[in-house]
Amino acid sequence: MATVFEVITEEFLDDAEAIQNIVAILEEAKGTAKARVAAANSATLLLAATFEEFVRQMAKEYAKYAVSKAGTVEKLPSKMISIAWKRTMDGLAKMKLAQESSGDARKNTFTEAQVKFSVIHDFCKGDLSQNIYDQLIHNENNMRPGEINSLFKVSGLSDICKKLSEKNEILLFTGETERDKAHGKVQSFIEDFFERRNGIAHALNNGSSSSPQRISTDLEFFNAFSKAMRTTLDEVTAPPANTPELEAETVEEIITEAN
Repeated sequence: MATVFEVITEEFLDDAEAIQNIVAILEEAKGTAKARVAAANSATLLLAATFEEFVRQMAKEYAKYAVSKAGTVEKLPSKMISIAWKRTMDGLAKMKLAQESSGDARKNTFTEAQVKFSVIHDFCKGDLSQNIYDQLIHNENNMRPGEINSLFKVSGLSDICKKLSEKNEILLFTGETERDKAHGKVQSFIEDFFERRNGIAHALNNGSSSSPQRISTDLEFFNAFSKAMRTTLDEVTAPPANTPELEAETVEEIITEAN
């Protein structure tokens, strides 16, 4: 049976394949150079958004695992409650309550705020069934290596980017045999990708762009990264191997032979 991490990864790979199809169309396109650049840039922005959502989903599922494993508030990862509380309060502070709003609009805002507060309040008091994960797993910045690591660290898993850098998919992509060297290339690749993504998103002209070949390389990397992350999370969440209990007769035979 597929794990939840496998399911999320397969969905990401399906989305990546759809983007790859866009790239194939770009390479065969007979439109103007300006149109091809615009389409390539759109594919880059779409890939960035798709990757960020993939990481958030994986981090949310790992957080759910960490909560389930803990069982009680006292055994939760050390900073999970404080971060969940702070992010919920920050979100409540940003909710707008304009004085000129209608009575119904203000009432809806009050209700939404009360629900969000009740969720984190009850979670902190010990009701671990509460869904705090949208607030807990949230990124304000691009999904660079530091941001990726932070989304998992809150649930007690440190430096996931380094951990997944030892997987075969990453070693093959980077051409390295040592984890630390592969990790350095992973960090550089993601940093460079988001620099290019931001250049495209913020450019007022076509000075920043991606070629179809560049996007194909991006897709190859993120496919490898997603598979390596899936393998890593499956490993760290795998239940311990069961040691079958010896039947009474077998135990008695062992004792007899020992004597």
